[in-house]
Amino acid sequence: MKKKKLILSTLALLSLVSCGKKEETKDIIIEPTVQEVPKTVGTQQMEEMDFEQVVQWIGADYKVIVHRAADESLPKATDETGVKYYDNKINIRIVRSDGSEFFNRTFSKSDFSAQLDDKTRKNGALLGLMYSKTEGNNIIFEGSVGSPDQVSEDFIPVVVKLNRMGSLSISRGTIIDTDVDDGV
Repeated sequence: MKKKKLILSTLALLSLVSCGKKEETKDIIIEPTVQEVPKTVGTQQMEEMDFEQVVQWIGADYKVIVHRAADESLPKATDETGVKYYDNKINIRIVRSDGSEFFNRTFSKSDFSAQLDDKTRKNGALLGLMYSKTEGNNIIFEGSVGSPDQVSEDFIPVVVKLNRMGSLSISRGTIIDTDVDDGV
């Protein structure tokens, strides 16, 4: 009987302890969320771009119009991480002040092939081509061919010179190193 009372009293004590008021904490526990980096789906493309500017050239006003757009018919470009991009075509139009067209040509990466290394020729994209300046009888455009990734610094500069007779010359540009070495 003593054994029975001991077991019953132990059970009663356990039930009283378990029914007691639990301490409240002010700690907030939040389950961590894991954000997955979205995987690139399909072929990417650079943003379409339009540019217009009126420039003084050989004593007259000319409107320079530049349009860049992805072209699905061109071979695809690939950035350093393997992401595929559509290559671009860039159209340059130069219009006289009377509205007549002086120049109209669409450029692709192949126009700059002689200025490119093998890697850029194979994987690069035509990134841009913009009006730079007028110099004597020439109007000069500068651009680049390289990795289509916006944060990449992997590119080759190119220069297009158009003379007043409409003849073009294409050459490799120079990269100006903006890092200053102050000898420290």
